[in-house]
This record gives sequence, C-alpha cells and structure tokens, in this order.
Amino acid sequence: MTEHYSVHPVLPVTDMQRSLAFWSKLGFALDFADASPPEAASYAGVSRGDLVLHLQTFTDEQRGYTQTMALRIETDSVDQLYAEWESLGFITAPLEEKPWGNYEFGFYDPDNTPFFFYRETR
Repeated sequence: MTEHYSVHPVLPVTDMQRSLAFWSKLGFALDFADASPPEAASYAGVSRGDLVLHLQTFTDEQRGYTQTMALRIETDSVDQLYAEWESLGFITAPLEEKPWGNYEFGFYDPDNTPFFFYRETR
C-alpha cells in the first residue's frame, strides 16, 4: 500500500480582505470561507492547482504566540511562476540556483510569512 500525504498550511492573517486580494493576484481561487462575503471571514481556503492554503484571522495578540514558519513549495513550474509573478513587485529573493541544490525564489505574504518556490537541481 502506498501512503499519500497532503499538507494544507494554515496561515495567520491580520486582514482577510488584503490576504484574499494578494492570493487572488497570484492566481489562487477561493475554495471556501466561513462567512459571506469572504472578506468578512475569519477562516478561508485558497488554491492554485493542487496547492491549498488556509487563511485564519489572528489578532495582534494571537500573532504574538503563534509560530510562523517558512513554507518551501517544490514545483516543476518554478520558472513559469517567477515569470508570472516577478512584475507584481513582491518577490524578495530572485530566482537563482542555490548551493544546496535548489533553483528557487522567495517572497513574503502580507503578514510576513516567508514562501519559497523551488525545484531540485541535483
């Protein structure tokens, strides 16, 4: 039997409207929201292809004790995504080959969660 895993990170957001707009610009579609309109939601999900992200509203106090980690997303589409997103002006780490064997770029979402999209080169 082959095991299958799927990870759906929950991102702390302080402004759902701003976060939904950000991910929409990157080509993500709204999957669900716990309120209507979605901008008033405290929990929502967005996806692009098989990449699913959950967004949960956090107060400043909650963010103080909620741990945020960098998300590394492996994809064969790293060149395409970089070309598509570069003109939006939010990429902080340019597309380049890294000494650890990845070809990657990175950025922060509106609440400073770091994202890296990469493909292995080794």
